[in-house]
Amino acid sequence: MENRRKFIKKSGLLVIGAVAVAHSESLLAKESPEKWAMIIDLNRCTGCQSCVVACKNQSKSGQGQFNTKILSVESGDYPSARLVYTPVQCNQCDTPPCVEACPAGATFKLANGIVVTDWNKCQSKGDCVSACPYGARFQDPRHQNKADKCDFCLDRLQIGLEPACVELCPSKARIFGNMNNPQGEFATYLNKTKLTERKADLQTGPQVHYLPSRHDQEGII
Repeated sequence: MENRRKFIKKSGLLVIGAVAVAHSESLLAKESPEKWAMIIDLNRCTGCQSCVVACKNQSKSGQGQFNTKILSVESGDYPSARLVYTPVQCNQCDTPPCVEACPAGATFKLANGIVVTDWNKCQSKGDCVSACPYGARFQDPRHQNKADKCDFCLDRLQIGLEPACVELCPSKARIFGNMNNPQGEFATYLNKTKLTERKADLQTGPQVHYLPSRHDQEGII
């Protein structure tokens, strides 16, 4: 995680001191050729935890803390009972409750759609953590309880790579792409009418979308 934080600072996305507010506002206003989003096909997910391991290795989060997790629930009755797996993480919401909840303005949304946290401004109050309706944020006790979460592997995106969870998913259940210029399989999935989001009724505009399992009609976890 420390390497990721250093990279973000060096790349100019997060800055130190009084200019942070002005820089954050310019990033919010600036148009971007990318708006990153992820689609997760629950028909492909086997619950193998490869994405969790890949994320853990990439983010170096603390013990017991994860930027991505897999929820499981039993569906159906014997003899057709089965486990349904749902990978979950920060949804990079269009209207993120965590941004409004942060009293220091440390959490903000980049023009490319990714929600980030400036650790130089974070006051470790945890307001953003409790405001997230998806349980996607946590405080890291190794770093003065600064708030952390998934950022779509922003450092990897900056050098043309996909998020680690996407690259290392053996069943290709995660499909990543640019909403402003969808291509390939990502574009094909966007045309599927059954895409949905977690807690869609909250209208936060999640940018992690799901193709529900064909075997289950109850929706995602």
